[in-house]
Amino acid sequence: MLNSVIDEATPAYPSGLNKDEQFEFFCAEKLLTNYDVSYDEISDGIIDGTGDGGIDAAYLFIDRRLVTDDFDFNTVGDDPFIELVLIQSKNTPSFAEAPVDKLHSVLNAFLFNTPTPTTLAAFKPEIAEVFSKFQDARAKISGKFPTVAVHAFYCARAMSPATSVVGKADALKTALRALYPASTVELVGVPRLYELAKEQKTLVIALPTVGQPLTVTRAMVGLVKLSDFAKFISDDHGLIMNRIFESNVRDYQGDVDVNKEIAGSLTPGTTTEFWWMNNGVTIVADKAQYVHPNIMIKNPLIVNGLQTSFEIHGKSTALAGDTRNVMIKIIEETDQAEREKIIKATNRQTAIKASSFRASDGIHVKIEDYLKGKGYFYDRRKNAYKRQGKPADRIISIDRMTQGVLSVLGQAPETARARPGNALRNDTEYAAIFAEDADHPIGMYGVTTILLTQIEAYFRSIRKTTDRALVNNMKFHALMVLAWTLNGNSTLPGKRIAQLDPTNVTDVMLKKVTDWVFAEFTAAGKTDQTARDKAFTDRLRTNWTPAATA
Repeated sequence: MLNSVIDEATPAYPSGLNKDEQFEFFCAEKLLTNYDVSYDEISDGIIDGTGDGGIDAAYLFIDRRLVTDDFDFNTVGDDPFIELVLIQSKNTPSFAEAPVDKLHSVLNAFLFNTPTPTTLAAFKPEIAEVFSKFQDARAKISGKFPTVAVHAFYCARAMSPATSVVGKADALKTALRALYPASTVELVGVPRLYELAKEQKTLVIALPTVGQPLTVTRAMVGLVKLSDFAKFISDDHGLIMNRIFESNVRDYQGDVDVNKEIAGSLTPGTTTEFWWMNNGVTIVADKAQYVHPNIMIKNPLIVNGLQTSFEIHGKSTALAGDTRNVMIKIIEETDQAEREKIIKATNRQTAIKASSFRASDGIHVKIEDYLKGKGYFYDRRKNAYKRQGKPADRIISIDRMTQGVLSVLGQAPETARARPGNALRNDTEYAAIFAEDADHPIGMYGVTTILLTQIEAYFRSIRKTTDRALVNNMKFHALMVLAWTLNGNSTLPGKRIAQLDPTNVTDVMLKKVTDWVFAEFTAAGKTDQTARDKAFTDRLRTNWTPAATA
């Protein structure tokens, strides 16, 4: 049965994956369901290959937010939760001891001890990068007293593990918990993978209410005990479920005044009703029905009240016996346009930044409509098309579009590589990328999407045989040079980009462009810092000629 589930899922995955890689992708997607990661984010975390220490994929989260190169640590609140998720995926019919031994070995080298030059030489550079990123994140927010956990998963197409494998996994868990008590080690076989696959498709949660809620057509308003609401937004491990928070209003604001006020009103022993002093939480759902004493909610999405939700979750232990309530509004709505109206209306009264509403800007609606006509899906709402089962190769997020336009129009691949979020946060930089004017014709976004897709497909095809430093760092530089090559020169205003014909891109052209960019990068030092430096982009512009990549 699991085979049919995987076969059903894989057409939506990036193209060119073999059976083992499809299983890796499937396992990562299912294990990270409650973190609500995108297909791109899953792909970025896959690092399997020779010298990987048995780690096929790795992801770092702070309060369930994926830590990327441009992660803003200033938004992290007090008492954060750091999670390093390590995944082993073996497309085999049984569990074996060796993968657990390999994982224990790499953790012993990088986590339980300080890595030595000999250690570093024995593993891929990407492995060292995973643990360096983890330690760097810990250091940056150490003053906020984070809880730290390492979650290790070993997946196989097996029904159950042998006693010897369980023993090794338990030994690894004991060693991890001696360092970080909240850590887990899980052997994930067919039953658990099948269960995870079922959970992802449709989420139905029961929300107990205090008395019968007020009900009108397609909407309900009711009171919910604080402790019950904390459980509603938590998974089986007590961790917050990112997937039920609307992505564009998800970023927790950290230790700001409004959160201090909410936290103060949640202090145990406070006699004033919480819902008297708080606007409550708004939930949009596919369907909601009251069946005493619960509201049964299908695919809930919290669109307003994120700060309230996070503060309640953060104090869930202290609220266990609390009799106070939070007000909940539930609206049945499946139409995306109507949902956006609700999101804007309910959040205009709060202190959410204007940048949080970029997805509703007219230009993004037009890009979405235009790209549909080209067979692509513009993910204005994170993972909206992923949930519809659209192919990963045909989905492009606002972040990826930003990176593509920065590279092709802005000719700033170093910014696209390292700081794409800045362009969305800064109004001036944003206006240079997304505008409804003659300098930003809608066709420019279509051409950029196709060129980016072509580069990404080529990079996937060479990933196994190419130095990861090249593949990780040079995608957007190669995209820029590909556009130059297609144009015949490096002068590319928006109008000219819209006129480019991506069907003229061939495998030979992609190889020549990539080989030239890789050679320049290698000559310049082949470091992460080089890729993030404008000087390297200037070098490409100076050294490139049409003959170089023709």
